[in-house]
Amino acid sequence: MPGKLAQSILESVLESGEAAVNSAITVGARLPILSACLVSPNARGMEEWQKACSEKVLAAWEGGFAACAAWNSLMWRAALAPPTPTGFAAASLVLARAATRPAHVAVRANAARFSR
Repeated sequence: MPGKLAQSILESVLESGEAAVNSAITVGARLPILSACLVSPNARGMEEWQKACSEKVLAAWEGGFAACAAWNSLMWRAALAPPTPTGFAAASLVLARAATRPAHVAVRANAARFSR
């Protein structure tokens, strides 16, 4: 089980680092577009504002559902066989990754779109 915990920690750290880099790319590319739209509204800026807002709401909903499903899975497994502290820690990281995966996917897609 300690190997599973170490793997969960490593995967969480790597995903967090990747999300941070992708977020920096997205913010750096979006900031001029959104700032220009505040000064002089235009179609491209308004479209980018709409994308920025709606993708966050969508990622939050999807993450909430994924976290709920992961929690239910964890509780059913715990009801059948109580987890060890290490096992519970590993399962908690899996739950956290499930909750953040939709946002991670969205920020990765944005960074790819803006990198073109």
